[in-house]
Amino acid sequence: MKTILGLLLAAVGGIGAMLVAFVPQLGIAVLARFGKVTPLRRALGLLGWLIVWREWRRQPSLGRGLALLPGTLFALQSQFLEPRRIFVDLVDPPHVTAEKAGLVETAVILGALIGEQPHAWTHANLVPRHLINDVIGQMPVLAAY
Repeated sequence: MKTILGLLLAAVGGIGAMLVAFVPQLGIAVLARFGKVTPLRRALGLLGWLIVWREWRRQPSLGRGLALLPGTLFALQSQFLEPRRIFVDLVDPPHVTAEKAGLVETAVILGALIGEQPHAWTHANLVPRHLINDVIGQMPVLAAY
């Protein structure tokens, strides 16, 4: 039972941020809050691994030995996987006209009209970054996907 608890703690620390990143209903704000609890995530990952390791050392068995592998992976992820690395923003992307961009008619874009000035960001730019910090006229704009 303690081995399962250890695996759960290590998993929360190790892949909690990834799970939030891939559940769009939770939103970017939840992921940003996860970035502020990095020390807690790291502690949970290590604590979970220590529980699994201690249980294996106390009473070695095949099941506990096999639990060490995912426990170790989760613990390592808790130390190195940070939400700030998942969402890397693009700041001030180059501006080109629609004709120069060479977009096909069916291209997926996210657009905004501020005042009389239209602006659009392609799906290809949004997907790997999720966040684009731009300026339209004199107004700062954050495009999020």
